[in-house]
Amino acid sequence: MLSRNQRFMLLSSSASFTIWGIIATIGPLAASGAIIHALPLKLKVIILLIGPIFAPLGNFTMGLLTDILGRKRVFIMTMSLYGIGVIIIAFSYVFYTLLIGLVLAEFGVGGEEMPSLSLIAEDSPLRSRAKWLTIVSDFNNIGSAIITGLFLIVYTSIMDRYALLVSAFILIVIMVIARVNLPESFRWLNSRGRFDAAKVEEKKLYIDSNGTSTGKISGGQYLGRFLFLAAIGISQYITFGLMAYVIGPYEFPSTYMDEMIIFVALLGASAAGFIAAPLISRGRKVYTAYSYIGGFISTLIILFLVPYLRNMFIFLPLLFINMMMSEFGWASRTTLEPELFPTRYRGTFMGIVRLAPMIGYAISVDLTSTFTLYQFILYNVILWLLGAVASVLWLIKGNETRDINIDYA
Repeated sequence: MLSRNQRFMLLSSSASFTIWGIIATIGPLAASGAIIHALPLKLKVIILLIGPIFAPLGNFTMGLLTDILGRKRVFIMTMSLYGIGVIIIAFSYVFYTLLIGLVLAEFGVGGEEMPSLSLIAEDSPLRSRAKWLTIVSDFNNIGSAIITGLFLIVYTSIMDRYALLVSAFILIVIMVIARVNLPESFRWLNSRGRFDAAKVEEKKLYIDSNGTSTGKISGGQYLGRFLFLAAIGISQYITFGLMAYVIGPYEFPSTYMDEMIIFVALLGASAAGFIAAPLISRGRKVYTAYSYIGGFISTLIILFLVPYLRNMFIFLPLLFINMMMSEFGWASRTTLEPELFPTRYRGTFMGIVRLAPMIGYAISVDLTSTFTLYQFILYNVILWLLGAVASVLWLIKGNETRDINIDYA
């Protein structure tokens, strides 16, 4: 059961993650020659680095601001940034304007993630909190799959630009309509001492239970949570980006093949999100361990089959399965990050913990540009092993957050 305001919250966030997926994919598509043809490898690397550099800056900056200004107000700034960025990208015919457009767009969509996840975690019913965090964040993959599918269908740069503009325009209109009716987080209002306003907002929502209180959390416990989330973030985020977006331009230099790799990867991730939602709702710890161990095993299988990966009938099904496991890991992250930090500093702490994987991804994009295919896959295996070890340690020593009250003292 959801109230009218909660439905608008989910509509707004779903559209937001969809446009994030579109913008996150435009960089790799541009690197493959979809926007400006025949980019040299050096410029391809620069294009691929824009997202890993400016999305985390948006994460951190807007995460900080959303804890100060509230969840709703930040959306005005972020929508303006990526709206302008998309227009610049669509009308870019030289490298430098494409670069500027990508910078604005990536910073804007990166900034939307912290208020969106915080708001869903804080204003959703307890029993469906993980489900909505998982399904809504899966629209990132759906947006990526949609724009890649459109780029595969159309055959000219002009039509690619129209597809980008029309998709972005429709999504921004949906977001504007939804955000007029968007509730502010009653938990954030309470954390700021605005108790009367919080009561007004809470009455607009269906909240089944506040959950079980965990009592005061020590600084040492928060450090352990931070290190765990950073480890699984590094493992999942970097491997997802490398296998979905980077392996094509580096190892399969063909615009059509690059687009097909991205499309299959995002199709697998999109499908997995709807499978993950009911599974993670049963409990976080066991689910997370299975996800990261499965990701490690699926990547290890790809490593053993490296000599055969040039055959797309072998590589693409393996990639599809690997991206499903990556999405299972992503669902763990997007659920646990808002659940493990206090309301007053949730956006800030989430922004900080996401710096580690995003900076690691930027380094990895540059580092792997000279790797052989075997070295590239081996690097992914090592990163998945990090996540598997961290998830097993969390299974043994971590907190189960399924029924907890996330208003920590």
